[in-house]
Amino acid sequence: MAGFEGKMLEVDVTAGELGSSVVDREIVRQYIGGSGLAAKLFFDRVSPDVDPLSPDNPLFIMTGPISGTSLPGGSRFSAGTKSPLTNMWGEACCGGNFASRLRGAGWDGIILQGASDKPVYLLIEGENAELRDASELWGKDTHEVTDILKERHGGKTAAVLAIGQAGENLVRYGIIANEKKDFLGRCGMGAVMGSKKLKAIVAGGGGKTALADSTGFANRRKKIMATTKEHIVAQVLAAGGTNGAMDFGVLVGDLPAKNWMREDNTEIAARIGGAVSNSPEYLTGTESCHGCSIGCKRVVHITEGPYQGMAGPGPEYEGVASLGSLLTITDMASVIVLNELCNRYGVDVISCGSTIAMAMDCYEQGIINAGDTDGIELKWGDVDAVTRMLEKIAYRDGFGDVLADGSKRAAQRIGRGAEKYSVEVKGLEVPMHDPRAWHGLGLSYAVGVRGACHTNDLTYSIEQGIINWPEVGISPGMPQKQSEGKAAMVVPSQDLGMVMNSAVMCYLMMSMLNGEDLVDLLNTATGFDYTLDELMQCGERIWHLKRGLGILMGVTPAEDRLPWQCLRPPKEGGAAGSSPDIELMLKEFYPLRRLNADGTTPRETLEELGLSDLAAKLG
Repeated sequence: MAGFEGKMLEVDVTAGELGSSVVDREIVRQYIGGSGLAAKLFFDRVSPDVDPLSPDNPLFIMTGPISGTSLPGGSRFSAGTKSPLTNMWGEACCGGNFASRLRGAGWDGIILQGASDKPVYLLIEGENAELRDASELWGKDTHEVTDILKERHGGKTAAVLAIGQAGENLVRYGIIANEKKDFLGRCGMGAVMGSKKLKAIVAGGGGKTALADSTGFANRRKKIMATTKEHIVAQVLAAGGTNGAMDFGVLVGDLPAKNWMREDNTEIAARIGGAVSNSPEYLTGTESCHGCSIGCKRVVHITEGPYQGMAGPGPEYEGVASLGSLLTITDMASVIVLNELCNRYGVDVISCGSTIAMAMDCYEQGIINAGDTDGIELKWGDVDAVTRMLEKIAYRDGFGDVLADGSKRAAQRIGRGAEKYSVEVKGLEVPMHDPRAWHGLGLSYAVGVRGACHTNDLTYSIEQGIINWPEVGISPGMPQKQSEGKAAMVVPSQDLGMVMNSAVMCYLMMSMLNGEDLVDLLNTATGFDYTLDELMQCGERIWHLKRGLGILMGVTPAEDRLPWQCLRPPKEGGAAGSSPDIELMLKEFYPLRRLNADGTTPRETLEELGLSDLAAKLG
């Protein structure tokens, strides 16, 4: 089999035994790779009622046909499992250099099963792999572990995935760090790794990523490189990184603040937006993922004040918003440090910032007080309070043990009406983009197969007007603050997003590609003869499989909703008077998505997509 083979490293962490398997070629064709193939393998192997933190819940680390190639945006890989945060299908995606090292070692994925009775790490050196003792690494943060293992196993030739103290202590939104600047951030992948006592994975592959038609792939890459060089999105990302989006977003009402309750956030953006984070006061350089020439990642330092001397990877937009505006922290140096603490402890910045914001709201409303929070006064904008609570969360200490469960569970544990202040969908905290500014994004959040997410499909960028794929019925131009007609855009956006995250490709690169690019890239990478129609059907199949997994795990269509904070029309700011009509959009969405009017899935839809086994389990 040429190109992406579906060759898996099978690791029984309990027994310390390693083996290999190869996924059937037709399954690979239907599910492509990445998160799509992970969901299929999970469905075939695992009971949906598995406890996410038990040894019986496997963790899938998956590449796709584009992963590890020299294509800009081809650095990415995925992780998938049942999420300890949402108790449904969970996945995360990441850039960096791990995918190239793993595929260079000859593996397309890793399937981790069981749990060790002592800390271990997985070492992959080409075709050889083994579990080694990690007792001396347990308790260390992600940076420390990365430095130790890179020095031990080849320096720059090795790539390291690691968990911090949060993953060890089963914080439900624990992350897996890829080196020090890329992260499998959402849905608690780090907690699952921690439940297995697996501290790290080291991949030291020295080979090249195999392609079915390397010449054809190189020719298409050359064309895309020329397009990328001239594309406005690439230029904007190179100039300002992802936090450059804050300066524009605040104008249209996209930036949430004070747990989604502050409305005009122009002043906040002026203090922590892209103009500030990219100023010489903080920015010292840029970095790129493997194979990418854009350089959207920031390298920062702090030259004065209490954090003087701190230097390293700079925060992305999501980190600046969730640890800055959402908590009304408006000092850029403080945001940089809080982001760094999250990365070192190993917690998702979105879920962490959102959970602390929920607690701050409860504190302000009198639902909790300092007696509940270990003497920490959780007041808006208090950097010291957030810093102290971050440590408590990572170690599940005191009130940190409550917040370590995520905003939904934490609010339920607090009680007394705290649930009102948790901003989540299906248990996953809402990303830092406001659906009152982009109504289609609101629908995307509500029906998301892993909960609220702005990168599982392309809706956010389509509504911004920077993605145009008329070949699949996606064209920009519809008013952002309009609900009617948005379902017709979200459906193909989801299908294309499923292909993207299975291929696995960078979300930011999709605005620079077209249907011809996508088909040619996947065919030259795999040796298949995909058409665009077949790829879109793959996307539809993967979407329905993931939704079906959620239903088997207890999610109901009643949870296709938005929190009230995302529906309340602001009185001022860029989204003043705007509120997504979620009921209208769902009414339009369900039939277009080939669901019943109540959001349930008809058997004929699943059978037409080759999902008869899922139909049988759903009954």
